[in-house]
Amino acid sequence: MQFTRITNRYTSESVVNNLLINRSKLVNLQEQISSGKRITKASDDVLASISVVSTNNSLGKIDNYLKNIDNAQGELETAEKALLTTIDSVHTTKELTLQALNASSGPEEMTIINSQIKQIIEQVKDLGNTKFGTKFIFGGLQTESTPFTSPATGEIQYNGSLDGSHERRIEISDGVTIPVNLSGDSVFGEYYTEDPDSIPASGDEILHQQGLLGTLIALSNELDEANPDKDFIRQQLDSLDTDLQTVLNAQSELGSLSSRLEMTKSNLQDDQLNLTKIKSGAEDIDMAKTISELQFQQTALQASLQVSAQVIQPSLLDYM
Repeated sequence: MQFTRITNRYTSESVVNNLLINRSKLVNLQEQISSGKRITKASDDVLASISVVSTNNSLGKIDNYLKNIDNAQGELETAEKALLTTIDSVHTTKELTLQALNASSGPEEMTIINSQIKQIIEQVKDLGNTKFGTKFIFGGLQTESTPFTSPATGEIQYNGSLDGSHERRIEISDGVTIPVNLSGDSVFGEYYTEDPDSIPASGDEILHQQGLLGTLIALSNELDEANPDKDFIRQQLDSLDTDLQTVLNAQSELGSLSSRLEMTKSNLQDDQLNLTKIKSGAEDIDMAKTISELQFQQTALQASLQVSAQVIQPSLLDYM
């Protein structure tokens, strides 16, 4: 059997080591209470640290998805407001067209009606140039340049991405993207003649007329005539009905996108809450339990100090 010689030096070192251990435990508990975390470095709990890192990565992704959704919702809301105003403009134009078809409407009334329709044309053009922040939302992929311009008097041309190649998509969850915009030409249309430099050798001008703007400008041009053709004006009522349905369909599409974004946002927020709870369970302290442990450790340290004072007695060597 081996024996260890208990010397004053050995006793002193043991006492000091135990005091340092107790003080280290006390300091650790104080840090936990001040931070509210039981893990301040990976070595504190390797498995829990791995869980926290994984959870933080997932929460970071969710934060990005939620930012994308919030931005998209803002843009869709702006687009919906523009379409609502456009719908009101179509209804107003139909009322003005019916007034123009009234048998009592003479040249003076026609001029007043046309003046109002021209204002509506400019309004619809401005709605097509609606911006969200710094982006033209109806320009397709070309968000920095004005989508609807006037190449000549009485003409409006769309210069954005054409329908079918206009989608700007955002990621709203892992591997899931959705479009957040509509094609300006499909919603508002356009009316312009081909650039003279690109007219065929035959010299025939090519007229590009489509959608609501096409109908409005064609109607305005007819009202500018000395003797407007009321049969032509009457035909524009049918065209306005078609244009109105186009805008209503676009509004419905935006509504569907908004609903999907709201549903996805709700699911992401639920996931965020669950992950936050998991993270909290892995790294947060039980405050009541930790305070109790702190009080116990303080008592233990005080007892150690008292015992140490009795165990370590001074000798003549301390004064040499």
